[in-house]
Amino acid sequence: MYNLCCISLSLKKSGSNHRAMRFTQFEKHSRQEALEILGNRALENLQTTLDTMKFARSNNWGYRISSTLFPLFNLDKANVGLTDLPNATLIQDKFTEIKMFTKQFAPTQFRLSFHPDHFNVLCSANSNVVDRSINELAHHGWLMDEMVDNSRSYWYPLNIHMSRSSGDPQTIAREFIKNYDRLDDSVKSRLVLENEDKGVWSPDRLYNLIHKEIGIPITYDNLHHRCNPGEWSTSEAFERCYETWHAHGCCPLFHFSEGGANNNPRAHLDFATSTPHAFREQFDTSVTRNQPIDWDIELKQKDYAIDHIMELQKKKALLSA
Repeated sequence: MYNLCCISLSLKKSGSNHRAMRFTQFEKHSRQEALEILGNRALENLQTTLDTMKFARSNNWGYRISSTLFPLFNLDKANVGLTDLPNATLIQDKFTEIKMFTKQFAPTQFRLSFHPDHFNVLCSANSNVVDRSINELAHHGWLMDEMVDNSRSYWYPLNIHMSRSSGDPQTIAREFIKNYDRLDDSVKSRLVLENEDKGVWSPDRLYNLIHKEIGIPITYDNLHHRCNPGEWSTSEAFERCYETWHAHGCCPLFHFSEGGANNNPRAHLDFATSTPHAFREQFDTSVTRNQPIDWDIELKQKDYAIDHIMELQKKKALLSA
């Protein structure tokens, strides 16, 4: 399964898009007016989410849900929660509508995930950053609970980075594990770690210092591993990361992209020149061969990029027939 990440460019053309709100905008209004605007935008964002879910499912794709559905919810100075919004009942009704849609499908048919942004750093040396990260991750856990029944498993992952490479890796890993133990079950039951395109957190480090200690799955990102391979070959990293998910009886959700935009090997291209299928033909092992793996497609052209990958696969199939 291929997963659409956050937005559909084809739906965006028809006006379906997520709406943000900055605190500078929020504070220009009376609190009552600001909460009304914020509530309307949150409701619009949930409708966009449902529309995008339906679009992705119609294409037999999964969907990485946007992390910007409720602007300002985790900003202390805004001090906003769902019950503060004047349309909270309508928002709860929309959550129910989303849940009625998603409950029709097993995760093998329609996979949903989150990728909270890189400011979520559980191993930060700054305790305030850690506290904010725990609150932000709890917000994502709440969102997934509201959208999908019985979703507290790695089938519905919350994917984050370590995002700290300064210092001793073993010390950083211990900090992560200590703060991981503070997480709510809505987060711990879903949290996965991704290898990074620079710094110390290559697949081998994540596996040896984090996974071996607490069993957390590792999201294999092919572009990040190419930029920052660490000690393992592509096939070994791919296999070991696969095993971290398989140990939980769960199909992995990995990331596929290609880099080189603006001559930056880490910057995602608009469209890929290859496919996850071709990647697996080259790097599958006896452990991963013929096993299901889902892929977030991290390319700038979003749904158009997935269509392009599928066309590449069709052309290759025709040539080999």
